[in-house]
Amino acid sequence: MKKVKIFSMVLVMAVILTACFSKEKSASSVTKAKTDKPKTVVVNPIKIPEPIKQPSNEEKAVTTPIAKIKEINEFVLLSSLDKDIVIGLKYATSDNFTHRIIYPNNICVLRRSTADKLVKANTGLEKLGYRIKVWDAYRPVYVQKIFWDIVKDSRFVANPKTGGSIHNRGCAVDITLVDKNGNELLMPSKFDDFTSKAYRTNSSSQGEARKNMELLTKYMVDNGFKTLDTEWWHFDDLDSKKYAIADIDLNLFIEPK
Repeated sequence: MKKVKIFSMVLVMAVILTACFSKEKSASSVTKAKTDKPKTVVVNPIKIPEPIKQPSNEEKAVTTPIAKIKEINEFVLLSSLDKDIVIGLKYATSDNFTHRIIYPNNICVLRRSTADKLVKANTGLEKLGYRIKVWDAYRPVYVQKIFWDIVKDSRFVANPKTGGSIHNRGCAVDITLVDKNGNELLMPSKFDDFTSKAYRTNSSSQGEARKNMELLTKYMVDNGFKTLDTEWWHFDDLDSKKYAIADIDLNLFIEPK
């Protein structure tokens, strides 16, 4: 009987110990679960390149090369202002009333203010499909003396001893009209025709020739020029009296190749 009691007590103690061990194990598992937090995995973010900045219109304008204007002592190389104006100086060839080459080159220069007016006239005519062709512009004084010695007629050549020509100031042009292909339009007479055919009042000048002359005259007068009655091709800048006769070396305007 005594052995049975002892065995029962041992069995009870074993059950109690087993229960306690189970609780401790369970508690330990809970604690471990609480303390074992998941590790944070650090992933480097993908670096997206910034889009390439496109230059604005203003930035483009700054970086675009600008054509250089050739200007010396208030005189400007006409072709540096407007490439569309045709330059065909008659006195740089033998196709003129002297039948010899007078100018050393085909360099066309004008006073800057006069050139600006001519460019405006040409811009207007271009909208109609025409362009200005220049036969003469600034004329050195020595050339004026040559002309006067050949043609002593103030209707056609200004006397260099009495004020000279507006050409000598760089404020006059001798011009005609050409089409988009550079072909000269029909006019009342040829250049340097020292007869009444060149007169603006020439009654025999009718039809297409007069129409072309009047078109050229309109755009020149509208942009600050006045006409010469005896030469349909000649136009003076209205502001020419502001300037004096000048001696300019045309070779200074030769552009290096």
